[in-house]
Amino acid sequence: MSLPGSTKVIMGAKLNLMEHPAYSQLRPVTPSASVVLCPNPGYSSLEGTNSWIIRASEDSRSIVIDPGPEDEGHLNVLNAKGEEVGLILLTHRHHDHADGATRFRQLTGAPIRAFDPSYCEKAGELVDGEIITIDGVTPQIEVVATPGHTRDSVSFFIWSGTPHESTLEGIVTGDTIAGRHTTMISETDGDLGQYLESLAILEERGKDITLLPGHGPEGDDVSWFARKYIDRREQRLEQIRGVWATQGREVSMKDLIDAIYDDVDPVLRGAAEQSTHVAIRYLLAQEREESGRNSAVDTGQI
Repeated sequence: MSLPGSTKVIMGAKLNLMEHPAYSQLRPVTPSASVVLCPNPGYSSLEGTNSWIIRASEDSRSIVIDPGPEDEGHLNVLNAKGEEVGLILLTHRHHDHADGATRFRQLTGAPIRAFDPSYCEKAGELVDGEIITIDGVTPQIEVVATPGHTRDSVSFFIWSGTPHESTLEGIVTGDTIAGRHTTMISETDGDLGQYLESLAILEERGKDITLLPGHGPEGDDVSWFARKYIDRREQRLEQIRGVWATQGREVSMKDLIDAIYDDVDPVLRGAAEQSTHVAIRYLLAQEREESGRNSAVDTGQI
């Protein structure tokens, strides 16, 4: 199949770039990071899950991030494109990123590492701030905990060599930042407060760094995406406060969503409701914290 593409020079490396989406193809994005797009499109997964293969052009082995769902065709393509896979990493537990990991380990023999130890196989859990290195792979990967979307969400900072002594080529963000649209926060173990803190970290550290997202196309500046996400969340919080001020705290969920999502696609209404539940939980937690601080001041504890 013929795919559209162009040639681009990035940090001295000449890359033959195909355009997103390019299913089941190894598409270089930076000198050390290439993506294989899984054919699992959906309203939350966009065109599909991005599985990232990390290695320099001369490397004999690779690291694969997020093998995706248990799709035998995709996993076989990923295995072939990754050649000798030495390690499997997960950005978080959701099925469209992690369900294929065990089968991929069977295909490759590579251990699996994740922030949640229950998803690890033949290796220990990830630690915030650790540097991942393996024999045969030149790039090194910095692990940065970015909880919020889920409790176990992490981002991977892809360095061309030794961290802070080489080039930070890109940041694999999983579902913390997508290449298009916003992302959901899990009602079970997600947390909007943690999510905003994680976005602030990515905004601070991601200036002019390539976004390597879990879904959607890559972006030129992680910081820009993070700020856009923060502003959007703050806008929704302010809208909820506004509805509470005019209609009271007892406003129904239907009326609240109608007021703040005046143009929502009916297909996405359930997602809008989940997002609103998470936002309300955050606002109520903020109020409790503020009340606790005021009580401490009144009683002379602080």
